[in-house]
Parts: sequence; C-alpha cells; structure tokens
Amino acid sequence: MTDTLYIIDGHSQIYRAYYAPGPTLTSPTGEPTGAVHVFCQMLFKIIADRKPTYLAMAVDGPAERLLRRGVYADYKITRKPAPEDFRPQAQRIIEIVRAMGIPVLEAVGHEADDIMATAATRYAGDDLQVVLVSRDKDLDQLVGPNVILYEPMKGETLDAPAILATKGYPPDKAVEVQALAGDVSDNIPGVPGIGLKTAAKLIAQYGSADEVLNHADEQTPALRQRLIDGRAAVALSRQLVELHRNVPLDLDLAKMKFTGIDAAVRPIFLELGLNRLIDRLNEFKVEGPQRLDVQEVAARHDQTTAANFTYECIDTPEKLSALAAELAAVSRLAVDTETTGLVPTRSDLVGISLAWKSGHGVYLPIKGPLGGRTLEIDAVRAAIGPVLGDAKVDKVGQNIKFDMLVLDRYGFQIAGRIFDTMVAAWVLNPTADTFKLDALAAEMLNHRCIPIEEVIGRGRLQTTMDAMPIDMVTIYAAEDADVTLRLADVLAERLKKSGMEELFYDIEMPLLPVLFEMERTGIRVEPGVLKQMEMRLSKEADALREQIIAKAGIPFNPDSPKQLADVLFDRLKMPILRKVKTGPSTDSAVLEELAVLHEVPALILEYRRLTKLLSTYLTALAECIHPASGRVHTSFSQTGTVTGRLSSRDPNLQNIPIRSEQGRQIRGAFMADEGNVLLSADYSQVELRVLAHLCEDPTMIAAFNAGADIHTIVAAEVFAVPLEQVTPQQRSRAKTVNFGIIYGQTAFGLAVTLRIPRDEAGDFIKRYRSRFPRIDQFLAACVQAAKDNGYVETIFGRRRAILDIDSRNPQRRALAERLAINSVVQGSAADLIKRAMVNIHARIRNENRPSKMLLQIHDELLFEMPAEAVESEKLMIVREMEGAVALRVPVRVDVGVGRNWMEAK
Repeated sequence: MTDTLYIIDGHSQIYRAYYAPGPTLTSPTGEPTGAVHVFCQMLFKIIADRKPTYLAMAVDGPAERLLRRGVYADYKITRKPAPEDFRPQAQRIIEIVRAMGIPVLEAVGHEADDIMATAATRYAGDDLQVVLVSRDKDLDQLVGPNVILYEPMKGETLDAPAILATKGYPPDKAVEVQALAGDVSDNIPGVPGIGLKTAAKLIAQYGSADEVLNHADEQTPALRQRLIDGRAAVALSRQLVELHRNVPLDLDLAKMKFTGIDAAVRPIFLELGLNRLIDRLNEFKVEGPQRLDVQEVAARHDQTTAANFTYECIDTPEKLSALAAELAAVSRLAVDTETTGLVPTRSDLVGISLAWKSGHGVYLPIKGPLGGRTLEIDAVRAAIGPVLGDAKVDKVGQNIKFDMLVLDRYGFQIAGRIFDTMVAAWVLNPTADTFKLDALAAEMLNHRCIPIEEVIGRGRLQTTMDAMPIDMVTIYAAEDADVTLRLADVLAERLKKSGMEELFYDIEMPLLPVLFEMERTGIRVEPGVLKQMEMRLSKEADALREQIIAKAGIPFNPDSPKQLADVLFDRLKMPILRKVKTGPSTDSAVLEELAVLHEVPALILEYRRLTKLLSTYLTALAECIHPASGRVHTSFSQTGTVTGRLSSRDPNLQNIPIRSEQGRQIRGAFMADEGNVLLSADYSQVELRVLAHLCEDPTMIAAFNAGADIHTIVAAEVFAVPLEQVTPQQRSRAKTVNFGIIYGQTAFGLAVTLRIPRDEAGDFIKRYRSRFPRIDQFLAACVQAAKDNGYVETIFGRRRAILDIDSRNPQRRALAERLAINSVVQGSAADLIKRAMVNIHARIRNENRPSKMLLQIHDELLFEMPAEAVESEKLMIVREMEGAVALRVPVRVDVGVGRNWMEAK
C-alpha cells in the first residue's frame, strides 16, 4: 500500500472552519472557539478516515513580506480585513496543531500554496502519494499521477480526470487558464472580460495563453481588442498564479511522520473547555489528565497577571478561630460557595470561600472526599455567621443570590449592602454575550481564572466538587472570591463614570433580597391537578391530530416537519414562503401566514400549542415540585434580558400561556396553603401608559386621565367614528396596533397578526400615525438617539446599546430601530415594577405584614396571604404599585383574589 503525505492548506481550512455554520462557541474565559472546534473535528476526520503516513500543515508567511507583493503591489489588496475574532482562533489552531505533534510549515515571502507545491514536487512518486488538503483552484496546477486534492468537509477528492471533468481544463493547463482569466479574489488582473469558461475554451484550442495572444486576430473584434490590450496583464498574471516549487525550507520527510496525536494538546482543550474534542482524544486513546493540575494553572496565571496572591485553606479549629478574629475588623467581604449542583434549593454546601483584600482568599471546606480534613458546619456558623449577618459589613458576590439561598438552608444569613458583580456587568452592558466570572475577569482584570472543568472534569468523567481533593478546590474557590472582590472595584468605578449608579444601587441591588425571599418561599403546586390536565389535554391533542389528518386527506405524521411540508406544499399546493437546509420551512411564522389560505396550517399551530403545553409546562412543572416543601422554587434572573425585565428558569413561569383557556387552566394548579389565598395585582396597560408619558400625546393622556378605554378611543380616532359606534373588530385592531407600536410593528407583522391583507394593514398604521403624530415623533426620537449615542435610555437611565442602527443591511437596520423603541418603553415599565417590588417588600418586612410576594410575571405580582388580611394588604399593594413612579397619566392596577392563581386572575 502506497504511503501518503497529507499537507493541510492552513489558512484556507481555518477560514472554512471560521465560516462554517454552527453555534457561537466560547471558552470559559470568553475566548472564541467556534473555528477551533470545527477545524479540529476536520483534522480528526483526516486522521481517523485517511490514516496518513506523513502529515503537516502549511501556512502563509507575513502578508506584507510576500514576494508576489514585490511583483505586484496590489496583489490580494482587495481582500477584506479578517474579522476581529478570526486572528486569535487562527493562532490557537496553529498552537493546537503544533501541540499535536504535526509540523507547521512557514516560509517568509511565500504562501502556503508555494510550500505545498515544493513538497509535492520534492516527494510525490510511485512510493508516496501527496494529498493536498484544500479545494483552492490555485492548487489545480499541482495535480498529477501522484498528487491529488482532498476536501475533508465533504470527503471528496480531485485527481486530474476530475479537474478536467468539473472545470473544463486539465491540471497542466491551469496556469494558462488563470493567466488569461485572472482571479478577482486575489486581485490578479488577467484579461478584462475573459472568465474561466472562456479562458478554458481558448486554451483548449491554442494550448497556451501566449498562443491565444498570438492568434488574437482570429477572434471577434471585441475579444481581439481585449487580448491586445491585455498582453501585459497576462504576463503579470502568470507570474502571480504560478506556484513556486523550490521554496527554501526544511522539509525533512522524517519530521512529518505521523505516529499519533501527542498528549500535549490535551491541556489546551481543557483550558478552552472543548468537551467534545476531549472525548475525541479519548477515542484516539490519547493518554493524559482529564483535568489540569490546578496548582500549576494557578502558578501560570500568577505569572500572567503579575498578582501576588495567597489562597489558604481554613481546615482546623485553630485556623477558624484566627479567621474569625481577623474578620471582626473587615468592612467589606466577598462571599462564594461551592456546592454539589446548580440548583440552590437542591444542592449541598461543600465549602465557603471569602476574600476581603486583593490577592488573598480563604476556603472553608465543609464536605470533601474520604480522608479529607473538613470543618463542622456548626463551628463554621459560629465563626463566620456573625460577620455574614453584620449589616455594617458590605457583601460582594458573583450571582450572590445563589449563595444566599444555599447558605440560608444551613443557617447563615447575608446582611449589609450588597454588590453583585454579575448584575453590575449586566447593567453596564446588557447586550454582552456572557456575564460569567471567567469572562469578566479576562476582560476587566486581564486575569484567566481556573475553569471549573479543570477541577471537576467534564462530560461523562465529570464529578462533583465534594469528591475532589480539598487542596485543588481551595485554589479554585478562593480565586473566585478574590477575583470577585477585585472585579467589584473596577465595576463600581465604571458605574460611576457611566452615570448608572442610581439604577444599580437604588433599583437592582435592593431588588436582589426581594428575589431571594421569593425564591426561598416558592409557590405551592398541586401535582394531582397537573395530572388531570395532562390526561385531558392528551385527549384533545389526539383528537386534533386526527382532525388534521382528515383535513389533509392523507395519512401522515403532523409531528414530522418533512411529512408536513410534503402535505402543505406538494399535496395542498401552498406557496413556499421560506426554505431551510432540509427543505421548505414549516415553522410557526410560516404557518401563521399560510393559515389564511387553508385550515390545516391553523390546526397545526393549535396542535403544536397543545403538545407544547403538555411537554414544556405540565411535565416540567411536576418535575420541579420540591419533595420537601411541595412548592416550586423558580429562579428569577436580573440579567436574563436586555430590556431590564426579569426572566425565570427552573421552571420558566414567564411563558405560561394566558390567552388560551388551556394555558389559563395550568394556573389552577398553583395554590395557596390552607387558610390562605392568592392575590394577583396586575398593572393595566402599563407600557401604553409609559408611552403616553414619554410621547406626551394629548389624546392618549386625556383618555388615561379620564379613565376611558384607550383601545376604543384609538379606534374612534383611526376609523373616524363616534365612540359609541366603535365595533368590537375595530377595537381589537386598535388594541393590536397600540401594543404593536411599542415593538415597532410593521405592516407585514400586523397583517400576519390580524390575518388581513398587507396593504390594508399598512393603511391602518398610516391612519394611526396621522392621528397620533406625537407617538410617531417619539419613535423617531428613539431611533435618532440610538444613532447619535449608540444607545437608548429608559426613564431611570437604564441604557441599551443598539447595534446595526446604521447598518447598510435594511433588515438589520429595521430590527435595530424596533429595538430602540421597544427598549425605552419596555425597559421603563420594567423599572417601574421593580421599584414597586422593592417598596412593597420593604413595607412587608418593616411593618411585619402577613403578605408574601411569590411571583413576578410580566406586569403581574402574585402574593399569598391569610384570607382575613386581604383588604388591608390589597390597599397597601395597590398604593405602592400605583405610586411607584409619577407619570403624566395615572397608573392603574387590577386585583383578583382566589384559592388558586386561575381564580385570582
């Protein structure tokens, strides 16, 4: 069997990996890794499938020193600069290839193609086949009896017959063809007006570019003139496209012998958090640690950041006593916990880390592996409980609400002014990709934290923190507390400079203990009610499924997008609105448009809604009921949206449908305890009231001040009819536009929502804007502010950066304009309800009131209280919600009371 030498066209394959479709990936420190992942998977494929005897990668020399630039200064000058996140990934890939034990070949003045040409010329023969891993047409000229091209993404090869069949010219004529045609991508001139097809035809007839020029008189007048004028360009182009086959470079074949992947690459994959690539190394039997030595990593990071830090394990009564004495004098303390999981109400406390001065941190182990020295929880509570609960000591944490919930279960209370670094980073830049500690440390401190995977492993080999050696955990945990403390200083200064201190300190931080109390309390959910609903909705879904099949007139699976596409577009002949990789799209947006044409798309939408209720809500809710409390303890996130609204997860209660009867019935499973009731307090049209305040439209302000129905008022204005003659349909359309205008709704969006023709929707929006010009002026002002400043602001000074506001792409620009409008209105409404929550919580706590705030869902707050306390609590809640912010129009709250949430609504 002939040996093979595989040479990878480095930068060409890296670019292909960079632009390959797929999710955006980053390392634990925020370093981009998408291209790294794709490239390495490609490399693994070559190694596994092709089993090369020899393997190397060729890369370009520095662009500014290329010899071809000396021949033609404008060579490749038209190429766009690489994206910002391309270069670091390219450098990482080269580092990884070298670490694998694969030579990286580079020569000053030359490109990767020249190196590959030199290697192919030197080594290709009957006893060694050279395989060039590329589809670059510049390499066609190298293909011959023992040289082929290989495309790893598709697994395709190109030999000489294949090039002739696909391109119309043999490899030995490739230079001649390109000399005539040039290359737009490399700014190689060629003869203007001659493309590859024409060039291939001419070369086939005359044999060379020079002979084509010599026979210019035989061509049409236009082509003859082009050839005459382009003679110099042909000579130049040949110089540029012909590859150098004798590059002065050490190409020792023995050094390219591939004997397997070197284990030196494993630490890089670990550092970048490339779990799947770690799994591939295991498949290749590459030996090495499943995690890095944490102490070595810490030492490396110490050198990187030039920080003199000391991380200490407090694991004896004597050390604990000394710590307690030292903490008695601190005024600020960073707190972090290590746990066995990510759900605070279900995870065990493994240890506590503290930091109160930069470069220093301590770790108090409470659980550890067999033989590890740990502390008794009671002793820890006695030693550090007083300082944690001291209101005079400021507390710092990264997502500190999690730590508060865990510590609360073990008898610790956190008091004092709180500074949450995650929330601070979000306030400063809510559009950032991540607010993880590792990423913030890398960006703001130039510090690379130890990734958690280096401590507990990853994938199938991952374990829990309490199973790891305590000395390893100490460095990781103490570093987290220390870095959090240092980040707080940087973030506090940035908040001050940005003018968002008031928003952070007066709204977001006071809200944090409110959310802590809500999560700790939870809400009772009856599993029996959920089960009954599941059985009923399953029958409804089955019946709807049969109805869909009957209307389609052919048996098929409505859950299969492919089969549904066949029914809609082949059998029912409906128009294809959008295509995806697998064929015509059948997503919800498409079905909404098609629903006006046929009953099947509308039924499919209803069927999907039912099946989503079953899988996403009923099943998930039942699994989230805590076995001890019988309640669901959802997690509220302050950093989950860019507008300032709260989000929830585990489970997500924000998305429980309220417009459908089945969705409302789910709320019937949320119950009050015996003797208590639930009280729902829901802001009425709060975003429209905020809009009226901001735009100062007199008609809207007058309507709200008079307590009139705003949708009827708008309908009367737009349709030019008396109030009493407004029809339900007219009011409904006005309502849709009223709320849609906040989100920058277009005529197309309105047409889909109302299922009316687009021109009719457009006319409605025009009439709306003509009757309410102040609204239109306000919307334009939001867009202009985004253009002038790069961001928009809410009433309370919350900022959101608006990207693409000046984009040349009309779709991106339109989306940015809609976001600018939505962010101001929705963000201001979000701030309003947050302030109300803070004020209500303060009154409940300070006045020892019997209410408990349980949930915040959109514009609604849900409380639990004794039945006999409803009237007094209702008065307090409504007063605080309506008076949270003074607007130009009155703020109104609708209140409902019941034994369960559905009754309360």
